[in-house]
Amino acid sequence: MVRALLLGLAALAAATAGAAAQHGAGAPRVPLVQDDSQDPDVQAIFKDLRARGTAPLNLHRVYANAPKIARRMSAVAAALRADAVVPRSDRELIILRATQLAHGDYQHEEHWPIAMSCGISRAQIDALAKWRESKLFDDKQRALLAYADAMVSEKGMDDATFAAMQRFYSTQEIVELTMQAAYYSASSQISRTLNITAAGNPEKSGYGTCR
Repeated sequence: MVRALLLGLAALAAATAGAAAQHGAGAPRVPLVQDDSQDPDVQAIFKDLRARGTAPLNLHRVYANAPKIARRMSAVAAALRADAVVPRSDRELIILRATQLAHGDYQHEEHWPIAMSCGISRAQIDALAKWRESKLFDDKQRALLAYADAMVSEKGMDDATFAAMQRFYSTQEIVELTMQAAYYSASSQISRTLNITAAGNPEKSGYGTCR
């Protein structure tokens, strides 16, 4: 009887290990859509990404499970990157703070090399969590970071924080920066919920960098 019990436990352990191996320690909770998908929206998304200089990443492959929405989200992401007038370094700084606040490790990891290529230093990135205590940020950057913090605070945006932004940015630039932070905060929530990580992503290239 004891032998039978031990054999049963061994079989259960083997089955559990097999299931874990199949899922993978860093695997997302939904499938990664592959290149052989016959869905026309998936094919259009992947073709566009390659034309812009990158193979589809894990985030894109997860989004592609909802192909029509994913195609439009990809267009929004491209517009945020290519069609904004606000300086790129400011966009990347607010993205880094927004993803940090949203615990979006995937997005934060993907964007810090981009931010550095746009002029944000590694020391500034390392100081972001305690930026109020740091002397590495100028007045404009501090206004931007305070704005990012206020966007997710329980009290919401206060007039003083908004007025500080108006001293440095036009109305269009403020709206663009708000959109940047909101988009990447939402993306962070998606990646956390669906367990999207960078494991297995293609090696980083120059895609999306300032130079």
